[in-house]
Amino acid sequence: MHCAACVSSVESALKALPDVESVVVSLPLRRATIELRKPIDDGSIRQAIEAAGYTADRISAASAAATDVRHRHDADVNELTSRLRLAIPFSAAVIGLGMSLMIPSVAQAMSPLAAHWLLLALTLVPLWAGRSIPIAAYKAIRFGSATMDTLVTLGAGAAFLYSAFATFFPHAAHGSHPGLFFDTSATIITLVLVGRWLEARAQRRTLQSYHALLDLRPQSATVVRNGKHLVIPATEVVIDDVVVVGPGSRIPVDGVVTEGTSLVDASMLTGESLPVEVIPGSAVTGGTVNGNGTIVVRAMAVGANTVLAGIIRAVDTAQSSKAPIQRLADRISAIFVPVVLSVSVLTLAAWVLFSSEPVVFAITNAIAVLVIACPCALGLATPTAIVVGMGRAASQGILFSSADALERLATVNAVALDKTGTITAGTPTVVHVSYASPSIDPVNLWSAIAAVERSSTHPIAAAMLAHAATLGASDSSASSLRTFPGKGAQGSVAGSTLRVGTAEFLRESMILVPNDLEETAAEWARQGHTVCFVARGLSVVAVVSVSDPLRPTSTDAVRRLAHAVDHIAIISGDRRETVEAIASTLGITDVVAGVLPGGKATAIETLLAQGLRPAMVGDGINDAPALAAAHVGIAMGGGTDVAKATADVTIVHDDVHHVVDAITLARATMTIIRQNLALAFAYNIVGIPLAAGLFYPAFGLTLHPMFAAAAMALSSVAVVTNALRLRSKRVS
Repeated sequence: MHCAACVSSVESALKALPDVESVVVSLPLRRATIELRKPIDDGSIRQAIEAAGYTADRISAASAAATDVRHRHDADVNELTSRLRLAIPFSAAVIGLGMSLMIPSVAQAMSPLAAHWLLLALTLVPLWAGRSIPIAAYKAIRFGSATMDTLVTLGAGAAFLYSAFATFFPHAAHGSHPGLFFDTSATIITLVLVGRWLEARAQRRTLQSYHALLDLRPQSATVVRNGKHLVIPATEVVIDDVVVVGPGSRIPVDGVVTEGTSLVDASMLTGESLPVEVIPGSAVTGGTVNGNGTIVVRAMAVGANTVLAGIIRAVDTAQSSKAPIQRLADRISAIFVPVVLSVSVLTLAAWVLFSSEPVVFAITNAIAVLVIACPCALGLATPTAIVVGMGRAASQGILFSSADALERLATVNAVALDKTGTITAGTPTVVHVSYASPSIDPVNLWSAIAAVERSSTHPIAAAMLAHAATLGASDSSASSLRTFPGKGAQGSVAGSTLRVGTAEFLRESMILVPNDLEETAAEWARQGHTVCFVARGLSVVAVVSVSDPLRPTSTDAVRRLAHAVDHIAIISGDRRETVEAIASTLGITDVVAGVLPGGKATAIETLLAQGLRPAMVGDGINDAPALAAAHVGIAMGGGTDVAKATADVTIVHDDVHHVVDAITLARATMTIIRQNLALAFAYNIVGIPLAAGLFYPAFGLTLHPMFAAAAMALSSVAVVTNALRLRSKRVS
């Protein structure tokens, strides 16, 4: 396929098949995605595409599809290079000979008839080099459609046939120069081939970010089986295999480090430039690069279930989709070629019937109209920018579910942030501890606290246990363990009853909290922390504050976000005091707190009712209704599968900075699309009237078909080259 009309032809052929629900054809990816009401034979699909003048093969997987596209682009460049090596020198010879015949001394030395026959013979070589163009045009006409190949074939063919007729029957040519259009015919075909060569090279570059993701897939893995180290294909690794990853090697699976320490470069997957330190217990992702140490990894996800495979599938699906803005180009391209053919015929008739210019002038203008009209630029304007933009986003760890999601994200003017797991780490942590007496042994006390909390699954208990571990608290045993939901827990440790919980929990046990500890607890509560008291026997020995801390990058990320959108809100199910403390730190004034999942969706609907276009950023199941209700839903990559399935955009790396990056890239992509469409429309709006000779009576301006062919080729290259600017777009 070469243009929007090609896409339209394939889509029309497939939509005509029974049981086809919808069809999306991608020009850059050379792919048709077909939704069926019920299964149909692959052969029927292939025959329909072949009847439209194209060939097709079924794609078994996203990775195979991308590899195939890469090979096809490489093959196109190589084939077009071979054709140009044949066409360029012979076209130059035709132009040189035609120009030399204008020199009187040369014209007298050479027989005019011999010169004309030589021009005809030389022109046949470029036409042979470009034979695929009329062949494709013939197939399209058989199916009842017209494409860019149709226009080029008619333009170059008309020029050649008129010149050949004048060569065979010079007296019937009304005395005109018999070789007038041989150079035009040869040059049109050659310049079209040059344009397609440049276009193929540029399109190959548009997929480089996507191919870079594919190249992250390791080809082999070293596994330990039966005590032996075996090197096997990465596709043969199974869950729970023990994989040894040496320095500088790519990690072949998603898993957990069981031995060794190292630094892992995850930049191509997450966009983070700094390597991440991994130790036993650290999770690692397939495709990332191990640094300076050897690590042993237990495989937790392999093959198509890895994070990298999911990213490739997401990018593949999104790049194959169409943005709403592309529908305008599709509607125009569906009628573009027939309109151009009509304009060409009208141009010929008008100059022949209503002017005193020679017939050759009318033919020249009609050919120029056919040649300059270029649906290629129109067809490439949107999908090329989307492919480049989404590939660039994927390299930063930003995944769009569709091109529609990218277009909608570009228009957001408000962002609603969930608190837990989005702007905070999502893991409660012990922040402060105040002891009732300096004589209290922290290690001994925290050993007792850990013994009581070990049986609990509450996040606060997990924070207590983590803090005890950092102090090196020893294992202690507890008996008579009891849990009081919403209040605390108690147990007997070393003969004493230890209680951990709220002030109310202690008061119910007739335990009084000292004034100084109560004042300290009140201050921490005002800061949004959760406060727990610890009592041994009937005496309060400590007060502990637990908080879900801000991510280190959240403050700067929210500052950047404030410059990107008009309104920022926090929507959370946590206590108002906690949420307001976080919001105050970040400078956010719009706070919705203490709401259930339905309340989050209602808060989003309130923003929509205010005329805002909000993006909701969340990570949990409780965020799913709000993600679905928002103008755009953005899920953090570390969140639940439900959240990611509901969202329009997934941030692989849990960092709000990437939310700003996603908005920046979406807006930049839409800007490029609008520029490309404007360029394509302006080119045709100016070019077709110029080629038709509308400016000739007033300004003496017209367009020779050779220059029309050059302009046509450059317009396609221009939109692809403009799209490639997204590859170097700064996002942070």
